[in-house]
Amino acid sequence: MSPSASLSPARQLLLELQWIDEPTLDNFEPGANAMALQALRALLAGEAAAAAGRALYLWGGAASGKTHLLRAACAAVQGQGHAAWLLGPHIPPSHWPSLDQVAQASRLALLAVDDVQDFNDWQQDWLFGLYNAARQLGCGFLAAGDRAPAELALREDLRTRMAWGLGLRLQPLDDAAKQRVLARIAAAHGLQLRDELSRYILDHHARDMASLVELLRRLDTYALRHGRAASIPLLKSMLNETAADSGALPRPCPAQP
Repeated sequence: MSPSASLSPARQLLLELQWIDEPTLDNFEPGANAMALQALRALLAGEAAAAAGRALYLWGGAASGKTHLLRAACAAVQGQGHAAWLLGPHIPPSHWPSLDQVAQASRLALLAVDDVQDFNDWQQDWLFGLYNAARQLGCGFLAAGDRAPAELALREDLRTRMAWGLGLRLQPLDDAAKQRVLARIAAAHGLQLRDELSRYILDHHARDMASLVELLRRLDTYALRHGRAASIPLLKSMLNETAADSGALPRPCPAQP
């Protein structure tokens, strides 16, 4: 039986959704990125006019927090009653605003673009126009990519604009920061996560935050089903049971330090 076999599909979906935190500035774990968070808060401070001429470019590898910050920034702006657009390479043309829409958006406070390194030709052309229109309107501009502006394979004039504002590199979270995130998420869902268990998880399992949170969610469901507290032995039991159900040979668990 799988860890969630005793749960109805609706109940299982509800549990999964409950473990997905909406990105906010407050639940962003800065780690070594406190300067980036401070710069973003400064960009968003006050009314739309306060962000006139301000631009911020964030860059870093996968799971460095770029998308979290962009989504959180847009949510913060919208929460203040202003408009914000978040664009990316996978957004269809029908969802991109026109230049007229930008020019007429009197309450537009933020134009945010994610994964600019993957923009194709028409997206680059469109973004160039949107950037200029937003700048004339005086709204903030926030962009993110996987490398520094000078290294982006974009058209020259657009690459130059990515470098007009402040550019900051995001560093991945270290283990101490990941433990703080896991402890916060676990506590929010009533799961007691001891330090030795979180250290074991970080030492022996996938280290990206999405996989770590999913593992916590599964462990919480498994612990509730068995009426036991979360522990290293319970985690091993869950993983071995999952491997057996999938037909895979269970991997030997490393000895507990």
